Amino acid sequence: MNRSRIQTSLLIVIATCVWAPTLSAVDIVTRRSDNAKIRGSIERSDQTQIVVKRTNGEEEVIPVSNIKRVEFDGEPQTLNQARTNEASGAHETALEKLREIRTSYNGSNAALKADIDFLIARVLGSMALVDATKADEAIKALGDFRSSNKDNFRYLEATLLQASLHAKKQETDAGKTLLAELQQCAVKGFQLQAGVELGRLLLNAGDAAGAQAAFEDVVSKSQGDESAAGAMFDGMLGRAMCLKQQNQLDPCIQALDDVISQAPETETRILAEAWLRKGDCLRLQSEAKAALMAYLHVDVLYPGESLQHAEALARLAELWKPTGHEDRAIEAAAKLTERYPNSEWAKQGTGG
Repeated sequence: MNRSRIQTSLLIVIATCVWAPTLSAVDIVTRRSDNAKIRGSIERSDQTQIVVKRTNGEEEVIPVSNIKRVEFDGEPQTLNQARTNEASGAHETALEKLREIRTSYNGSNAALKADIDFLIARVLGSMALVDATKADEAIKALGDFRSSNKDNFRYLEATLLQASLHAKKQETDAGKTLLAELQQCAVKGFQLQAGVELGRLLLNAGDAAGAQAAFEDVVSKSQGDESAAGAMFDGMLGRAMCLKQQNQLDPCIQALDDVISQAPETETRILAEAWLRKGDCLRLQSEAKAALMAYLHVDVLYPGESLQHAEALARLAELWKPTGHEDRAIEAAAKLTERYPNSEWAKQGTGG
């Protein structure tokens, strides 16, 4: 390229940088129901909603039960990396980054500081659902966040996760207390999620009929409400598990297929759970190859859902060898031990 062409190219680059329109810095709230990104300025928020003022002056109200992600104007760049790490299941990496950000951040955005505290607590909670040794630390982090942020848009989500951890530890009374609080809250989506958790408690206690009634109530009340779609699919999963507990495996598989076909791809936890439980039913029907395929869906499509992924890996390690793939059984067992060394599945050995 001759000198004149080089000069012309440089002038074009400079002109583009000088006169190209600049994008205003904005807050971004991603909706859970449709993955849409609402851009603008967070005008206000409370325990029930976030209100975003768009650049055209219109206000968009997002119920807290329909919030997937919140990004703040001026936040550290590594914060979005930490969110991505969390979503992919790399919780140790996410936790390390979040703690570094919280320590080094010296800005004045109190909402951002509170959200970093919540994200740290949520990552600890996700880890504790797989690794029981982290449960006490996670419960404390969630409890501390709730005590200091009672009007925060993350409060109800923190309450639900803490209730799940108490249930995981079989601290039923503590879990029920938090769920009762959620059932009295002003957000329908979280009222229904509390109903789902209570249904699970009943199911774990062997009360399939009571659990089924709880799940049916959730599904019925969530119909047509996009902000309660997560609760609806969880209720559908719960109904399927009631059928499984009553050894109605074919109807259970059909119910799980309904969840798989209807839930959007953004509902990764729900889809991972549905494929996992479908694998369980097929395994109980001695359909080893079909069960393998179901568990593989979790491993390949939803490895970021740690709780379901650890269990799926244990089942894959159990089932690959009888189908003539010992190498894949070894690979699944190694992945389980490497990624989830303190999980109940790794501790009890594959096939537990």
